[in-house]
Amino acid sequence: MDILHSTSQHKLIVIGAGIAGASAARAFAGRGIAVTVLERDQPASGGSGNPVAVVRAEPGGAHNPISTLSAAGVSWLIDWMAQHGQSVPHDFCGVIRMTRDARRHQKLVTLAQTAPSALLRELDLAEASALCGQTVADAGFLLPQAGWLQPRALVDALLEHPLITLQTDSAVQTLQQDEAKRWHLTLADGSQLESELVVLASAFAAPLLSLAYGIASARGQLSYLPERVDKPLQMVVCRDGYITPAVNGMHTIGATIQTNDDDAHARLEDDLENFQRLQSLLPDFANDAALLQSGRVSWRGVTQDRLPLVGRMAEGLYASLTHGARGITCAPLCGEWLAAMALGEDSPLPVEWQRWLDPLRFL
Repeated sequence: MDILHSTSQHKLIVIGAGIAGASAARAFAGRGIAVTVLERDQPASGGSGNPVAVVRAEPGGAHNPISTLSAAGVSWLIDWMAQHGQSVPHDFCGVIRMTRDARRHQKLVTLAQTAPSALLRELDLAEASALCGQTVADAGFLLPQAGWLQPRALVDALLEHPLITLQTDSAVQTLQQDEAKRWHLTLADGSQLESELVVLASAFAAPLLSLAYGIASARGQLSYLPERVDKPLQMVVCRDGYITPAVNGMHTIGATIQTNDDDAHARLEDDLENFQRLQSLLPDFANDAALLQSGRVSWRGVTQDRLPLVGRMAEGLYASLTHGARGITCAPLCGEWLAAMALGEDSPLPVEWQRWLDPLRFL
């Protein structure tokens, strides 16, 4: 039989093997469903391939969707890591969070007065500096249930399941539904696949659909700073950027963000921008921008409301897209929620999330 014209049948196909695709695949596989994951390159080759990712909630009010989603995502991920993530290098060491202005600071002061101290605690400058081990730029807040992990190792751990089959170098060229409501996929090599259920989990797969879903591409560049034994950093420190403790001998600083920018080369001006971020976090940590080394460049899908697209797009077609800078924090929980939704299970999350994350909300 001619392979270019044969069609292989699959129960569930996930397009994309970054954090979103790996999370969705693991959630379905955990329910006994065989999953085929198609990846145009290699796992975690996009935004999920950074050397270190910060895991933290975004403090905010009870009715703030980003705060609600990120807090639930952190809690779910920490629990999953405790059960399955022994192979993933990580440290939930806590995060020092500073704000960009006095108005935002006061809002978090008010929030911290009623929030459990295990989730959020106000710190003066001396307390924050003592906790992280270096002099911070300003007073801030402690997020105890937060820290860092290595994303590629997390993606590998999620994909490590007997019911998950990974196909790399498998770019999807077309996606069409027939009259019987089955989905047909054509790959770049001409091979064809058929499935009852498809999950789009790569922003690069969005062009397969004819409608505009409000997805933009954001370029980000990291910078690295070699570890200094005389200046140990015990926690992640963040404001409009972040610096991590040294992992494998390097602090990670980031990240820049530019839309409509397809330059894959690391740029000196981006390192200088990250150096300014560092000064706004730890002004005495490094006094020369030349100490920074250019880091990884990658792209993420983003939306105008900074919330991902998660949910049903059509019969048998679901999405987990545009997790942006919070992919590691939120995508694992969204994968679990998506599987429950697709299989008709009771939702593990509040019903309003279906409206917040509706992948069709920008049409």
